[in-house]
Amino acid sequence: MRVRLTRKFADLINGIDLSRAHTGETLDLSQREAEILMAEGWAEAEYTGGAQPRERAHEVPPKKSRRRRSKKR
Repeated sequence: MRVRLTRKFADLINGIDLSRAHTGETLDLSQREAEILMAEGWAEAEYTGGAQPRERAHEVPPKKSRRRRSKKR
């Protein structure tokens, strides 16, 4: 599974050797290693071609309302 390393504070994270990796690099890892790094916030899935998953509701910023309130007279 391909993931992009989003941060790195050590060469060995949760038993995964990242000594040759740098922040921002795309890595080919086993499914298990990729899931561990993503769950801990060290990496995010890298999508190449095809459709990307939709954003979750809590990740989408709220839209500003364009409705104007009418003034009462």
